[in-house]
Amino acid sequence: MSVTARKTSVPDPRPSWADSAIAAAAERQKLALSPGALRVAQEAKAVWAKVLFPTPGLEEWKYTNPEAISKGPFSLASEAPSSVSADDVQRFEIPGLPVKRIVFVDGVLSEPLSSLSQESGAKVSRILSKEQLPVGALGAHKSEPFAALATALMSDGVSISVSPGADIAIPFHVINIATSAAEKSVCTPRVFVDAAIGSRVTVIESHVTLAGCQYVTLPVTEIRAAQNAVVDHYRLQDESLQSFQVSQTDIEIARDAQVRAHVFSFGGKLVRNNVSVRMIGSNGNALLNGLSLLAGSQHVDNSTSIHHVEPSSESREHFKGIYADESRGVFSGTITVEQIAQKTNAFQSNQALLLSPNASIETRPQLKIWADDVKCTHGATVGQLDSDAMFYLRSRGIDRETARNFLVHAFASEVLSTVTVEALRQYVEGFISRKLDTDCQAGAAAE
Repeated sequence: MSVTARKTSVPDPRPSWADSAIAAAAERQKLALSPGALRVAQEAKAVWAKVLFPTPGLEEWKYTNPEAISKGPFSLASEAPSSVSADDVQRFEIPGLPVKRIVFVDGVLSEPLSSLSQESGAKVSRILSKEQLPVGALGAHKSEPFAALATALMSDGVSISVSPGADIAIPFHVINIATSAAEKSVCTPRVFVDAAIGSRVTVIESHVTLAGCQYVTLPVTEIRAAQNAVVDHYRLQDESLQSFQVSQTDIEIARDAQVRAHVFSFGGKLVRNNVSVRMIGSNGNALLNGLSLLAGSQHVDNSTSIHHVEPSSESREHFKGIYADESRGVFSGTITVEQIAQKTNAFQSNQALLLSPNASIETRPQLKIWADDVKCTHGATVGQLDSDAMFYLRSRGIDRETARNFLVHAFASEVLSTVTVEALRQYVEGFISRKLDTDCQAGAAAE
C-alpha cells in the first residue's frame, strides 16, 4: 500500500567517508579484538566493498533514501570516553525497575558507569577482551549493507551469556548515550545475547542523547535462544532529531524456544530498523511488535523478516505507527515459510494512524509460503482519528487535545499490552503522553 512516491538516487562513485572510517577502525581492531572477532570484521569489510551504501534503486530501500548518511561526512567516534556523570545516566533509567546496567557513551563501553559484576547464571564480557566470543555468529554482516559497515567498524560491544537453566530475574539495561562529542561521528555499539538451554533473560536497549547534534548510530544486536530458552528484548530509541540510525537485530530461535521483541521508535531524523528472525526449531515462538510515534519531518522505516525453516512454529508480528506533521513511516515485512515447515502459524499486521494530512506511510506486508498445511495471514490499515469517537468524547466535556491523546493511547495500547515488564510499560506510556503534549501540537492544529 503506497501513499506517496519517492525518487531514486544515483550512487556516488567517489570514495566515501566510510573508507577512512574503516581504515581507522582497522588499526584499533588489530590491538583490541580477539582473532575470531577480527576475522568477522575483515569479512564484513570485504562484503562492504561490494555492496556499499544502498539507494532507493534497490527494492529493499525503495522508500528510504540514506543519502544524508552516505554523503556525510562522518568519522569514527573517538575511543576516549566523553564526560558523562551518574546523574546523566539516571535520567534514562526506568523508575521502579532494578536492572544490571551496561552503559555505552558515544559507542564506547563505560565500565565506571556500568554494573558489570557477574551474577550467578549470567556473564557479561566485553568484545575488546581476548575471549573467543560469538560476535557475528548470526551473519547479518554477510548480506545487510549497514550491518556490514557496522561490523567492519566494530570496536566495542558486550556479550551477555546465560547459563543452562538459569532464570535471570533482573533485566539487563543497555543504555547507549550520545553526547556533543558525537557530532559528525559514527558509533557502532554491539550486543550479543546468548541464552542457553532452558534459560530466561530480559534485555532492554535504550538509545538516547544528551545533545541535539548530528551523528550516525549503527547498533547491531544478535539474540540466540537455545532449546526451551525465553528471551524478552526491548529497543527504545529516542535520539537527537538531527541524528541517523540504522539498527540491525538478528534473532535465532531453536526448538521450543521463545523470543518476544519490541521496537519503540520516537526520536531521530532518519531511522531504519532491520529485524531478522530465523525459526530453526519446531515449536519455536516469536513475537515481534513495534510502535513509532513521529512528528516534524521524522522518518522511520521498519523492515522485518521472519523465516520459518522447521515445522510447527509460530510467529506473531504487529507494528503500529502514529504520524503527525510531515513525518513519514515505512513498513516492509516478509514472512517466509519453507516447504518443510508444515503446521506453521504466522500472523502479520501493520496499522498506521495519520494525525496530519501531510503525514504519510508506505506499507508492504508480504508472504512467501512454500508449504500447504499452514495458517498465515497479513494485513495493513491506514486511517485517521475516528471522528465519531472524537465527537463522543467532546460531547461529554472533554477538550479536543485530551480527547485526541486518549484515542492515540487507545491505538497504541495493543502493542503496549504485550510488554511483560510492568515498570517498562508504564515508562513507555508516560513517554508517549509527554511526547504527545509537546511534539504533536502541530498535528492537533492541522486536524
